[in-house]
Formats: sequence, structure tokens, C-alpha cells
Amino acid sequence: MFVDYLKLMRIPHWIKNLFIFVPLVFSMNFLAVPLILRSLYTFAAFCLVSSSVYILNDLIDRDKDKLHPLKKHRPLASGKVSPALSIALAALLFLGGLAVTIFINLNTVLAFSGYFAVTLLYSLALKNQVILDVFLIAFGFVLRVIAGAAAIDVAVSNWLFLTTLFISLFIGYGKRRHELVILEESSHKHRPVLKDYNVRLLDYMIVIAVTLTIITFSLYVIDPDTIQRFGTRSLLYTLPFVLYGMFRYMYDIYGKGEGGDPADIVIRDKHILIDVALCGILILVILYFKL
Repeated sequence: MFVDYLKLMRIPHWIKNLFIFVPLVFSMNFLAVPLILRSLYTFAAFCLVSSSVYILNDLIDRDKDKLHPLKKHRPLASGKVSPALSIALAALLFLGGLAVTIFINLNTVLAFSGYFAVTLLYSLALKNQVILDVFLIAFGFVLRVIAGAAAIDVAVSNWLFLTTLFISLFIGYGKRRHELVILEESSHKHRPVLKDYNVRLLDYMIVIAVTLTIITFSLYVIDPDTIQRFGTRSLLYTLPFVLYGMFRYMYDIYGKGEGGDPADIVIRDKHILIDVALCGILILVILYFKL
């Protein structure tokens, strides 16, 4: 039973909260121990609150999840855990995360609360609003970045905001495409909003989101202000890693028929995992050793 409650928390999905560390790196504070600790506390708080929301979402969708070939094995949909205990666990996780942010600063509390409100609103009502549903998912990623910046008292740059938004839209619409394809005619029974999508529309949205992500990041690394701020032009050399990662993810969507679980793709696809690791190391070397 204990293992089932751990599965309910979707711990592998905590990888999404790594977005919190992006402001720490690009604000040149990655070596500042007090700020590293603040970022770690914020990461921990968002891991707790995201698990809380996942539990509530699974609770709301447990009947629909029974119709899904993969989600029917989730603890609540399969009846392996108690709904009452699941609600208690969700409340405990939320309160634990909130308590952590209170000890950081007010802006982090606001970002944390905003994330919980947006994701809860998505679960309760707006997940069935076409296009808006994925924008809310993307905004959840943006709020992670905002929280990371708030925790260390730095501003979120326009470039960082846009890049996070566009890559999140890409991931979100890729997820919707996978659901539409794998569920076929019964897709709307599992997720009603899928009746308003079609594969062609989602393909257009995915290509647009990918294009905007690449353009935004490319403009960022060659922007004169970026070069002046970091004292180097070498961020340009991270672009091939970004391109490869995006294209590899598209291969997973179109070539392997995946995309339903972004965290699972990143963890299982060694190509993406190595690419992200190498890109992260290269960014740190360029920024902190002035390559």
C-alpha cells in the first residue's frame, strides 16, 4: 500500500520542477550557497505541491482514467488506494509545501499559491476548454520559473519567460496529440476536450511552438545585451544541443508514438537525458568560466 501512495505522488514528475533552478543559473548566482539553498527549498516546496495537485487531479479523473489503456493502472483508478486517505495526503503535502515557502519570502509564497490555484482551476474546470487547457499547463511551468526567481530576489527576463512559455506549449500540445492518437474514437470519453482537437490542428500547434522556442532562444544567445551581461558570445554553442533536444522529442512524438508523459520521455530517452546534461554543463562552463 505504501508503494501505491508513492506512485500516487508521481515522484518522477518532480523533474519538471527543475525549471526552478533556471533563474539561479542565468542570474550568475549558481555558486552563491545561500541562494542555492533558497532554490532547493523552493524546489522541495513545489515537489510537494505538485504531488498534491496530481493526487487531486487523479481523484477527480479516476472514473475517466479507467477508460485509458495506461492510466487505468494508476492507484486511484485501479482502486488500490483510499480516496479519503488520498485527500488527506494531498492536504498534508500542500500545507508542507506552503510552510516551506513561508520561510523563504512573500513573493515565493505568492508564486506557490498562484501555481496551486492555476493547477487546481485547471483540474476542476478549465481542462475541458480547448487551447486554454494547454496554456494553463504552460503557465504552470512559467510559475515555476517565477518562483525560482522570487526565491533569490531576481527578475525574470523577457527571454526566459518566452522560452519557457513556448517550450511548455510544445510539450503540452504533444501530450494532447498522443492522447488523441492512442485513444482514437474513445478519446473524448476520457478527456472531453479532445473532441475539439484533431491531429492536424495539433501538428500545426506543435510546429509553431517548436519554431517559436528555437527562434526565441536563438535571439537570446546572440542578443547584444546577453553578450554584454555575461561577457561572452559562447552561449551560441548551446544552440545545437537545444535543437537536437527539440528534434529528438519530436521524434519521440512522431516516430515512436509517445508524448503522453513528458517526464517519462526525458527519463527513458537516454539521448534526451544526455543532451540535457551536456547542455546544462556547457551553460555552466560558459557562464562561470567565461569560455
